[in-house]
Amino acid sequence: MASATPIAFAILFVFFFFSFLFAFPSASSSSLEVETVARESLPMDGDVAWVVQVSDLHLSAYHPDRAADLVRLLTPALRAIRPSLLLITGDITDAKNKRRTSTRQDISEWIQYKSSVEAIVNHSGIEKRRIFDTRGNHDKYGVPHVGHELDFFSVYSVSSQLGRLSTIQSISLVIL
Repeated sequence: MASATPIAFAILFVFFFFSFLFAFPSASSSSLEVETVARESLPMDGDVAWVVQVSDLHLSAYHPDRAADLVRLLTPALRAIRPSLLLITGDITDAKNKRRTSTRQDISEWIQYKSSVEAIVNHSGIEKRRIFDTRGNHDKYGVPHVGHELDFFSVYSVSSQLGRLSTIQSISLVIL
């Protein structure tokens, strides 16, 4: 009888978890249909996969030099390393006001990001399809749900440009 208690608890937990999940649908489920998992295979040159990750860019409307520095520093590094993947992981934009006392999305920061990525792609030799970017908390400030008019990530990110707005990205590097 004692062994039935943990099983009953597990069943009860699963029931309440799914009840909660379906009782409170997210705003994005009704306004934007996306698949749960996206899979991509990218050919690899040789048997070693080089991956470059940059994070916390904090591109800012009040510090345009950050975008210029990104292009100036990352472009030659990518030319030298020739990575299989470039991961840009979160806090792409700063999303702060000039005094840094409040948060809000600023479209000019996202335009800076898109222009910077285009310059990097044009001068580094990396293919855009080998760039994966993800949101950070700064990239979500003031965005109530995916697809909202303030969701600039869904418009200006590499992921959005290549139709990669799925919940999970699965990437396979395949030796040629």
